[in-house]
Amino acid sequence: MENQNPASLFFKSALLPGGWAENVRLTHLDGRIVAVEPDATPAPGEETHNLALPGMPNLHSHAFQRSFAGRTEYAGGGGDFWSWRDAMYAAAGAIEPDTLAPIAAYLGMHCLLGGYTSLVEFHYLQNGRDGTPYAHRPAMAEAIIEGAQQAGIGLTMLFGIYQTGNFGGAPLEGGQIRFRTSPDEALAMLDQCQHQAGPDLRFGLAPHSLRAVPPESLAAAAAGLAAMDATAPIHIHAAEQRAENAACQATLGTTPVNWLLHNAPLDPRWCLIHSTHT
Repeated sequence: MENQNPASLFFKSALLPGGWAENVRLTHLDGRIVAVEPDATPAPGEETHNLALPGMPNLHSHAFQRSFAGRTEYAGGGGDFWSWRDAMYAAAGAIEPDTLAPIAAYLGMHCLLGGYTSLVEFHYLQNGRDGTPYAHRPAMAEAIIEGAQQAGIGLTMLFGIYQTGNFGGAPLEGGQIRFRTSPDEALAMLDQCQHQAGPDLRFGLAPHSLRAVPPESLAAAAAGLAAMDATAPIHIHAAEQRAENAACQATLGTTPVNWLLHNAPLDPRWCLIHSTHT
């Protein structure tokens, strides 16, 4: 049963939208802040702390990867991105909706313990083990939503787009077949789930990368999302690996970030992830 009585916390300093404030009372009800009162005086017996900071967003999550955390680190070195990716494909090949929900809940719980109050799920594990779409297409996405709600963490669900194995239209192979999703399919799943949107749940798109989403598909995805919701976010992996930059240079004539700057409708809705080798 929900608590019907608001409670308060008193902070000597708190970071508010307008900057630092002193002697701040936060009143909360059912896990939500309902009132903020700076320059207050602590009430007798009121719980008091030194400092309050806003909860942080975890801007880039692949919930299923929590299932193998710690299994790809090697004492003394010896591992790299490519050995990690082999482990990732192995984990992705074993997960189904009924196992993904508790993994997402476990992840959300640990995010909350670390001070994160919301996360952005860059979701591309969307098909069955043999690459066949689920009869209910957004089954995996709904498992992540379920897990986030169980944990009590805010969620931005980004539906992934993944069509090619590399630049130049290379076919998907191996572990990538579970990721296969076109712009139309991603937008359709978003539309199916849109009725669930609310203060703790919103939706957007995640074109995986320029190697996995050809330019024409990226343009179609951005236009389709803008038609549905002109404020919805778009995240894309860019410049994660030097080999990826080189392949992009050879195929598109420039680096991924430079291509996006000159060819994609970048605006505040866009977020470039893993721009390590910009």
